[in-house]
Amino acid sequence: MKSRALPGIMLVLLLAACGGKNVSEEQAAPQAAPCPFVYVYAPGNYIIDIAGGADVVLDPMAQDFPLFCAPTDARAALNAEIAAGRLPAGDWRIYRVEGQFDDLAQKSGPNQYTLKRMAPIVDWVTENI
Repeated sequence: MKSRALPGIMLVLLLAACGGKNVSEEQAAPQAAPCPFVYVYAPGNYIIDIAGGADVVLDPMAQDFPLFCAPTDARAALNAEIAAGRLPAGDWRIYRVEGQFDDLAQKSGPNQYTLKRMAPIVDWVTENI
């Protein structure tokens, strides 16, 4: 009789040790770090319209726009995309868009975010990166 009860007791102890949590529960996703400004890379010809005083609005329905907290991160990602052949070489610029990261970003992969709604370009980044 004791030999039959032992496996049952072991199972109960094992479940109690696990705290009753479901092992398949997803852990909370880490929150994105707050960004004072939000940057994207986009075709370089937008700079002409912005310099001329026109409003330029990026539309995520027309094209994916990856978001970044720093212009150096945007440039590094752009260079990697061009080197991998996922973007054509050409005139690309880093732009700052209007809005807060939490309001503009949707998660698109591990530590990757893209624009989820239309956003106006505020300025371009003068860079020596």
